[in-house]
Amino acid sequence: MKSRLSVRRSSGRHWMRRRPRRHPVPLRLPATAFALATALVACAPEEPAIDGAGTITIAGATLIDGTGAPPVEDAVVIVRGDRIERAGSRQDVPVPEGGEVIDAAGKFLIPGLVDVHNHYRDGLEEWSWGLQLHAGVLTVRSLGSDHGQTPAMIADARAGNVAAPRIFTAGVGFSHPEGFPPGKLGPATEEEAREMVRDLAAQEVDLIKMWVDTFLDTRPKIEPGIRAAIANEAARHGIPVSAHIFFEDDVWQLVDAGVRSFIHGVRDGEVGDDFVAIAQENGLTFAPALGQAKTFWWVAEHPELLDDEEFRAGIQPPALERLLDPENRAAMLASENTAKRRVAFDYMAKFIRRMHEAGVVITLGSDSGAGNIAYGWGTHHELEALVDDGGLTPLQALAAAGAAAAAELTDDPDFGSVAEGMAADLLLLSADPLGDIRNTRRIDRVMQAGVWLERGLPEFPQPAE
Repeated sequence: MKSRLSVRRSSGRHWMRRRPRRHPVPLRLPATAFALATALVACAPEEPAIDGAGTITIAGATLIDGTGAPPVEDAVVIVRGDRIERAGSRQDVPVPEGGEVIDAAGKFLIPGLVDVHNHYRDGLEEWSWGLQLHAGVLTVRSLGSDHGQTPAMIADARAGNVAAPRIFTAGVGFSHPEGFPPGKLGPATEEEAREMVRDLAAQEVDLIKMWVDTFLDTRPKIEPGIRAAIANEAARHGIPVSAHIFFEDDVWQLVDAGVRSFIHGVRDGEVGDDFVAIAQENGLTFAPALGQAKTFWWVAEHPELLDDEEFRAGIQPPALERLLDPENRAAMLASENTAKRRVAFDYMAKFIRRMHEAGVVITLGSDSGAGNIAYGWGTHHELEALVDDGGLTPLQALAAAGAAAAAELTDDPDFGSVAEGMAADLLLLSADPLGDIRNTRRIDRVMQAGVWLERGLPEFPQPAE
């Protein structure tokens, strides 16, 4: 029988969720007052024209701002430097005189995509980031696999020395000493766990990551006391914690320990109303990686993916060779582990649908770099899975990859949506993503920090001789 632990509300700043602002009910003005107000508006001086010198204006596109708000047709977005100066309908935001004007009639403008779940490999960082930039993935979170040169590469990227998305990092994450995945921090005691968190705090990581999973019941899970020590020490340093989970009971314990951010979802059964209640009351968020969860059979069932240039470009050559082999694909479909994963996937898809219907925040996390999830391609694949399997509408999926994902990464994001003062990270699409979410791949242009990128698929780096 599952125990129901007492749930505490965290006081950590990252975990506090702002309540929606309630708009006041408009007052009904007397007729004379209304007439006076109308006259004053009519007499008000016209807003001075915007000086367009040095600006880039995207005019005529349908704007999907990444917040879940309805689209704005015939929109005008004015970019000055690396910021959005104005954004709205042409009626509210006239095209300025001067500067560069992009005629985007018939196109669709969305914010640069935000992906909160990625893993980068030592020595392959620039290749990975190049693929993501090509795909319009302009903000990423690296979740616990930053070994070797990767931390230095991230520092170089943040300094502007390497072309890359905006990067948040957990450094190296936590697991059981003999647990899944191998090669992670594996404290044997609570004090050792606290010391490791202090080391990560000194490295100025953006969050702490822990894996709480048995990997098909073959490896031990990190103990509850050590999980709680990690979360408690992280809270002392003002660092949020995100946990990879599988089992419902672990979520109850982690919430009691103060964790509010979760990767994947409950995959061992269907949750009840009590679980929905704690998720709502404690502002939990879930980044399900639905696309990654089905890659163990998806490519084998859909070998046409192997003809997709962007999929092939983002898979390391040894893995691609295995996928190209029909016998290996047949073995994937026949595997006993694949059968178990199918069951777990069905539970997780139901879980995400239930969380979404209950108003629990779902964010986009592709798990790119894991399994057969190609960088760049994987983020768009996750958008599809959120719609096809998770029950989100395309507009909601774009919010999961926009403002919702941005709010998961920092308290006051200046990215993830299209509005005045936000970072000028933009994707101009040639087809409507609300009609078909797969159209996010129909990219016409990518703008990063106010600069149009030269798109192109980077080649996998050749080993040094």
